[in-house]
Amino acid sequence: MSFLISLFVVLHMICWAMALGTWVAAARTKEPNPGMAHAAAGALVFGLVLMILVSVGGDANQAKLGVKFLLALVATAFAFVAKNRRAETPGVVWFGIPVAIIANIVIAVFV
Repeated sequence: MSFLISLFVVLHMICWAMALGTWVAAARTKEPNPGMAHAAAGALVFGLVLMILVSVGGDANQAKLGVKFLLALVATAFAFVAKNRRAETPGVVWFGIPVAIIANIVIAVFV
């Protein structure tokens, strides 16, 4: 079970890194790469799998997992909105993507 959790943590972090990296690559032009939305969705799915695996083990901080889930949901929704609206993406949505991703990572590491 420990290996499985570690594997999903690695996949989860790779997806967040891809989402943040594609945002940084497109930050100047505000032309999002569709991969950003898909990477955020992948991170959300891997995060949900991790929530289930950790909850089955009985050693879960439910408040932390809930906040991380909401942030992942916001980042994913914003990424898909940006993908659909392209260059006309509102600033709040565009800059909300990295804020939600970084907040999610900070909570994972420090809480």
